[in-house]
Amino acid sequence: MMCIRTNIVLNDDLVKEAMQYSRARTRRALVEEALATYVAVKAEERRRATYRERLRGLETRLEGLRLRERPTELLRADRERV
Repeated sequence: MMCIRTNIVLNDDLVKEAMQYSRARTRRALVEEALATYVAVKAEERRRATYRERLRGLETRLEGLRLRERPTELLRADRERV
């Protein structure tokens, strides 16, 4: 892991409010937690977006076919196999 040292100006009121929601006791820990949360949220958004794209693609390919299961159920089963 590479660490980068930098100086940033933080809004004191926002830091104080964020500290109420966090277990972090230092500003550094708070910023690291905020960055980790941001990355997790964005990764989940990307995962959901690709799921929706795959679902649309599957529905397009299966138009007119009669299935025993809905496309969402097929995708869910496919995702669980990975």
